[in-house]
Amino acid sequence: MDRELIILVVGAVLCLGVLYWMLAGNEAGQLRSQYFLSVRLPRDEAEKSLARHLAGLQERHPGKSEAWYLRQVLADLRRDRR
Repeated sequence: MDRELIILVVGAVLCLGVLYWMLAGNEAGQLRSQYFLSVRLPRDEAEKSLARHLAGLQERHPGKSEAWYLRQVLADLRRDRR
C-alpha cells in the first residue's frame, strides 16, 4: 500500500513537471516572441530581419546558444531605441 502511494505521488510530480515544462516553453522561444512584439514590422519581414541579426552575431561570436544570440539582438534593439 505505501509503496503504491509513493509510486503514485512520484508519477504525479513527474507529470506535473513535464506539463509545466511544456507550457512554459523554452527561453529561446520566449525571446523570439519578445522580439516579434518589439519590432514594428510584418511577421515575415521581422523573421527575415531576425535571421540577418542572428547570422551576423553567429559569425562574430561562434558557439553561443540560441538564447544568447537572441538576448544580444534584444539588447541591441533596446540600445538603438535610446
